[in-house]
Parts: sequence; C-alpha cells; structure tokens
Amino acid sequence: MSANLDEVWFLTSELESERASSFRQERWCRIFLEAGARLRLFNLRGAFHYSDEICTNDAELTAFRKNGVANYKGPKTSVREGLLVSVLRLIKHWLLVDLYLPNVIKLFLHLDRLLRQRSAPVVIMASSPPFSTALVGALIKRRHPGKVVLAIDMRDAWALHESLGGFKPLKRALERKVLGCADTVTTVSMGLADGFRQQYGLETGVMYNVATHYLDVPPAERMDLRQVHPAIDPSRITLVYTGSAPEDFYDSASIMGAYRRLRQEQPELAARLQMIFIGACVAVERDARDHGIATPDVIFVSHLPHAVARSVQATASALIFLGYRGPNNGGVVSTKLFEYLCLGQPVLPFDLCKDSDVDQLLWRYCGTSINAHGVEATLALFKRVAQEGTGFLPRLDDAQRVRELVDEYRAHAKKLLAG
Repeated sequence: MSANLDEVWFLTSELESERASSFRQERWCRIFLEAGARLRLFNLRGAFHYSDEICTNDAELTAFRKNGVANYKGPKTSVREGLLVSVLRLIKHWLLVDLYLPNVIKLFLHLDRLLRQRSAPVVIMASSPPFSTALVGALIKRRHPGKVVLAIDMRDAWALHESLGGFKPLKRALERKVLGCADTVTTVSMGLADGFRQQYGLETGVMYNVATHYLDVPPAERMDLRQVHPAIDPSRITLVYTGSAPEDFYDSASIMGAYRRLRQEQPELAARLQMIFIGACVAVERDARDHGIATPDVIFVSHLPHAVARSVQATASALIFLGYRGPNNGGVVSTKLFEYLCLGQPVLPFDLCKDSDVDQLLWRYCGTSINAHGVEATLALFKRVAQEGTGFLPRLDDAQRVRELVDEYRAHAKKLLAG
C-alpha cells in the first residue's frame, strides 16, 4: 500500500476497565489520534459482547474510557484467584476456549462485513492478550490482504509463556502462524523480543510500558496509610507492593524467609520494616503464613481504586518490584516499574536478574540496580534498608526523562499510517 492511511481499527478487551494493561492500549489510541487518524475501537466484553466506538479526538476517547470504567462489571485485577479459577484457566488453555468465544466469532464476522463494504484500506492493531484479538486480526488480514495493514501488539507471550498451560506444540504453531500474518509485531521488552526471534525468526519492535497515565496527570497526593489499613505504622519503613502476584510467578518464599531470619537474628531491625501488599496476592499471603509472618509485620489489602493506589505508592517509603521467576526474568517489564519511576519513589527490587530488561532500565534511568536472589541476599538487603533507609535504592529524579520512550510509539504509528 502506497497511500497514507487515515483510519485505525483497534482490537482489544480491556479499554473499558482500569486494569493495568488498559493503559498501554489507551496510550496507543492517543498516539494514533495525535497522528491524525480516525480511531474505531472494538473492545471485547466478557464472552458475548463487544463495543464498537468511533473516536476522532482525545475528548471522545476519554469519554469512552470513563463510561466504560463506570459500567465495568468484570474483574478489577489482572489476575483472578481461587481453585475454581485455576481449574477454569487450565481448561481454557488446553481447549483454547478464548479463541472461539461467541463475541470473538461475532467480531470476526462484523469486521469481514465492514471491509467488504469499503474500498479504502485500514490499519488494524490487535492488542494481545487475549490472543483471540490477534487471531481475528490475522484471519481478517488473510481474507482482505489488500485492505489491511495488520499490527499485533504482544503485551505478553502466549504460547511462549512458561506459566501458562495447554498443549505447547499446538499453541506455538498457532502463535507462529498468527504472528507471521502481521505486517508488524511489537512487544513490551527486549527479553520477549528475543524469545519471538529465537522461536519464530520474527523481528519485533520493543515499546516499553511507559506509564503515561502517571506522567500526564498532576502529582499524586500523599495520604495517611492508616486509611488503607489501621495496622500500618507510619513510624516504620513501609515497603509497598501494588498489583497482582500470580501463583508461581515470583519468589515470595525467599522474601518471607529472609524476613523471618531477620526477626529471629536482629528483631530490632525487623521492627523497623513493614511490608504492605495491595491487590491479588494470595500466593504471597500463603508464603507469609507458612513462614509465620503476620500483621503488623506484613499487611495484605484487597484491590484499591486506581487513584487511591497511586496515593499509597506516593506515600510509601519504597516500592517493591518483584522480578518474574525465570531465565532473565522472562522478559517481563510491567507498567508497575514505570509507575514507580514516574512517581520518583525508591524502588526495592527482589529477584532481579543481571542484564534483564528491568535491570538495564534501572541502570539507564537511576544509575544503579540491585540483584538480590534467594534468602541470604534478600536478608542482606533487608538489613541494609533497616540500617540505612531507602536512599541507596534506585530512584528516578526526573520523571520526564522516560518520555523519550513514548517517541518510539509515535514513530511506529507514523510508519503504520504511511501504509
């Protein structure tokens, strides 16, 4: 296609919520609008419905997001917990249920009908997960090759994800085929890009999860953390984690084991620290219980509204970052890291691999990083925080520095719209 394109169809599932991944999708949408494109949003809702909304400016996108969040009935967190959920997740990945849900089929038929009715080509960006959006995009591309520039944004691995179940050979074959249909593929880290290259021979662009939703708003207000939980002690060094902690993703056992050792060996130092986990953290809570760590040394709070969680982050002494348990941390770079950096808060990383994406980003923007693995190294890190405070931890002094990473989104959007 030689002519410039002026319309983008965005396939996704979380734009009408405040789940963490929704902010990356919103970022792409605003970048396309900024580039002058007309935006048409197709947002899957549950198993049976999807939204079809046209946005031509930021105000319309903001209104769509606001209305969607107000009426959102789905899960608040990125990770759902419980035995039934685990069983259903296992079934989903083995039977690939999310690829043929009723609304996925209806979306494919709807897009096919729309393209048959028009002559002008469009850019389709599919944001995965769910991988069903990428599948729909690939099928539409194959059906209308001359009318579609297909971009797939892999916010996470699907078949290559070590912690997801299913029949791996089938999933990898399908992932290879679907991604091979795309004109461009982007992802969230160099680690994931390396995985796609090694497994599929696929070159992908890397767009880090810059927390523009923290950069483009007034500074977060500090708060009395006792409003969140009465056992929080402002006189202690508060180490806060906000977000989900899926089963088997993180080495929380070493964290709790190290704190138990600190309490046994130097209780006066342990008394200076207080860990606070906010969100779906059942696995961490179990590890704390198994090691005899309880309130007030560690506190667990259920999901908080986004604005409140941001104030909690801004008030904490330091913010905990959990490195994914896997080679090179599995290439995982969550939005959480950039939220922490944009707040200018000290970052306390656990189980962070040397030269992983997050390690390199901390060196790049903070001038230092920490690689503490296992009980002994974590114990030493706890001792240092208790004795010295948080001044030695990685911290970004000027949040505006990460704006340079948003330019990579802009460059990619312009390339797509150029046809």
